[in-house]
Amino acid sequence: MEHIIGIDVGGTEIKAAVFGPDAQIIYHQKVSTPAGEAHIRIPEAVIGIMDNLMSQYGDICGVGISTAGVVDTRSGEIIFAGGTIPSYKGTNLKQLIQERYGISVTIANDVNAAARGEWWKGAARGSDHFFCMTLGTGIGGCMFSSGQIVEGAHFRAGEIGHSLYDKSTGTTYEQRASMSVLMKRARQEIVGFTGDGIELFERARQGDKACGQLIGSWTEEIARGIAEMILYADPSIIVIGGGVSEQKQFLLDQINAHLAAYLPPGFSQTQLVTAELGNKAALYGAVYPYFE
Repeated sequence: MEHIIGIDVGGTEIKAAVFGPDAQIIYHQKVSTPAGEAHIRIPEAVIGIMDNLMSQYGDICGVGISTAGVVDTRSGEIIFAGGTIPSYKGTNLKQLIQERYGISVTIANDVNAAARGEWWKGAARGSDHFFCMTLGTGIGGCMFSSGQIVEGAHFRAGEIGHSLYDKSTGTTYEQRASMSVLMKRARQEIVGFTGDGIELFERARQGDKACGQLIGSWTEEIARGIAEMILYADPSIIVIGGGVSEQKQFLLDQINAHLAAYLPPGFSQTQLVTAELGNKAALYGAVYPYFE
């Protein structure tokens, strides 16, 4: 029986999975993304994962990689990396794995992979024109249309995290609306708070005023970016992914409460949904080429 490996390199974690011939995950693991010298330490971490999986599964016939950064999907090189993974530009995991293990490798930007995963097996099934955005260490985006990922002329389409630059604060959209920013604000603005995102949202659900106000101002920033995508692309749905998507309807209600203020009255027909595959969406999307 042949297996496929999926690897998802993010700003916080590197996830890996082994897929069986029926495209089901039979093994899953994650490790923390190494800090500093990303062009050296991330490849080392990926090799460690690969060596482990190759020793356990001797019939690996392909590897699908999803990764943060702007990816030249032909060469496999990271051609742009923002502040979430400094020094990652120039890394080429596709070439590294092909040369070291002699097996087929495909590679995609992590949000593009997540969009493809949700289209294949998740919240975007049956939708041929949608936008996917992930809220995590940064904010990523992908436009999917006519059965294809819209990569753009220079593989940069959908990079919504770098949009909505504000001159007065010197910040981009993701520097105001990512999950990492939300958690930084929580520790600065809520007295005694040392928990994680799950705790923050749970406290807001239970009526904690400070937590609720913070999430309210944060989701207003998210709504601003979503409104721009609705105006630009008119997607049938917008899929919101990342770990915070586990908050499901509570998160959607918070965003929808602000969205209308940034759109002409009665303009939008777009539905907001949360990702069904959670943090595994990019893994599914990364291996999709081997099952299509």
